[in-house]
Amino acid sequence: MIVGIDIGSGSLRAIGAVRDTDVRHPVVLATYKKAIDGIERGNIVNSEEVTNAIMDAVDALEAESGHDTLHTLISLGAIGLSSNHVNGQTQVSRGDASVTDLDIENAIHEAHKGVPDIRNKAIVHTIPMKYRLDGSDVPGNIIGVRGNKLEVKTLFITYPLQCMNMLKKSLDSAKIRVTDIVAGPVAESIPLLTKKQKIAGVALINIGAEVTSILVYENNVPLLVSTLGVGGNDMTKDIALGMKITLEDAEEIKCGRSTLPHSKRRLEEILDARLEDICTKITKEFSRIQRQELLPAGIVVCGSSSQVMRLEYVFRNELKLPIKIISNELAKLTHDTLRDGGWARCYGLTFLAPQDTENDVLKELLTSFFIRVKKMITQFLP
Repeated sequence: MIVGIDIGSGSLRAIGAVRDTDVRHPVVLATYKKAIDGIERGNIVNSEEVTNAIMDAVDALEAESGHDTLHTLISLGAIGLSSNHVNGQTQVSRGDASVTDLDIENAIHEAHKGVPDIRNKAIVHTIPMKYRLDGSDVPGNIIGVRGNKLEVKTLFITYPLQCMNMLKKSLDSAKIRVTDIVAGPVAESIPLLTKKQKIAGVALINIGAEVTSILVYENNVPLLVSTLGVGGNDMTKDIALGMKITLEDAEEIKCGRSTLPHSKRRLEEILDARLEDICTKITKEFSRIQRQELLPAGIVVCGSSSQVMRLEYVFRNELKLPIKIISNELAKLTHDTLRDGGWARCYGLTFLAPQDTENDVLKELLTSFFIRVKKMITQFLP
């Protein structure tokens, strides 16, 4: 069984799935969800509580499915997950001037030095985006092309080092053998975005309880990964303050479940203000990569707070792009096993497990970290 674990800002979700040769996508066998307090804006502040939740999740999935765990993949989605574009260059090393894997690695190594504040960051993914040889762009595979000076534009997806250390501490304490750690936005894009959208240019926005994540694709390659320290809980607090009611009542009103009398106009004013603030922050992130109002496939919105009233209206007006809110896409892929779009991140992780045997797993664990990461990131290249 493949286990995907998403440690979110409000809860821990996990999915157990298997591959079936007769089914195109991983088949979900079991799910687990538990609210946890040891998380703040997605970062672990109580390692012991998270450790216990991870252990409970794996035990529950194995008990429900009747399968042992072969691969475990973890997603990252906390505030601080971000990306940078950095250029690196090197001289082609072969005597016949043809580009090799070693040349690409050398150029990426030089680019690595240019990542801002690299001493305090853990590199999660290293994705080559664009190649230039002797000043000219080279589309597609550059291996074997002849030239002298190789330049590689690289996307580095990073995570705060202290947060990564806290996560590893929890995983070690839970005695979980981890196959890979993946940026959450990249994982959830697998079941939620089509190749056509990724090629044209699309943004995937996940609005969670305390964190909003942003992923932008173009030409089938990620351009941007970013996180904002705002989410559905902030909307709840706004409603509680604006209407002078309890947080519990505010949450019910936000989700459209409340029977309490309230002013619909006042509620719309409160939600619009917060949603406009989120859009302003998203626009700022788009401007970093010069894609403001320039994504032909528009914006796909998912996450636990994506169904908030007025969201589609405000996003369309503020971001000036087509908007699609995820509803039953996961249900279609999983034959109605997963109905809530909040499971997309966990489910996406199950697509990324290596297709190998138990003996191959041992070999993988003995392989160097650099080679393992390189093997993983090739899945995202065009």
